[in-house]
Amino acid sequence: MDLSRRMLICGAAAFSVKPALPATKQELHRFRTADIEVEMTIEFHDAYNSKGFWFAKENSDRRFCMSAKGEAGRNCLTNFRGSLAIAKYAVRPGRRHGPAPILREYVKTIDHDARLDIRPPFERAIKLEKGVGSDLQAFGYDPPPGEEPLPEKHGPWYLFRQDLFLEPQRTPFLVMYWKHALSSIRVLDLIPGDQTWEIK
Repeated sequence: MDLSRRMLICGAAAFSVKPALPATKQELHRFRTADIEVEMTIEFHDAYNSKGFWFAKENSDRRFCMSAKGEAGRNCLTNFRGSLAIAKYAVRPGRRHGPAPILREYVKTIDHDARLDIRPPFERAIKLEKGVGSDLQAFGYDPPPGEEPLPEKHGPWYLFRQDLFLEPQRTPFLVMYWKHALSSIRVLDLIPGDQTWEIK
């Protein structure tokens, strides 16, 4: 089996999404810079299997499906077997009338299973609506009908570094290291930037 062709990672940043199944685990982190506060909630959905790749918008009945490239409503997956993580950001400027910050991510592969291809770095803005945005991470595959599922134990994996920026700052306010595997997606380390303080 060509694992590089079958494995996927996708992301969506338009609004807060809600999967069909409840989270397996949840983490909450709060940070502040000189003029911005960020609350980050991460939901982990381990061993997530679904008929189709369907989600709902938070606080709404609107449902939508997603493709392997993270496109809503286009080329949607018919099945999904793997794991999800959803990071939700609430960004609040310290000054009431200050400019709305722009949240941007830069992600690169730092290690990977020998059976998989390295993924090129990518960069994008995480859209904030009223200061709230989300980042959906998925690692898994769309199995053909009747095919035996891939074993989760000793299954394929990636390690990623994600730098998060609050523009116009040129240095990341937060660096996160992620491990993506079929059974789970986890944050291995979380490092505040030089001008970032974690709120306990």
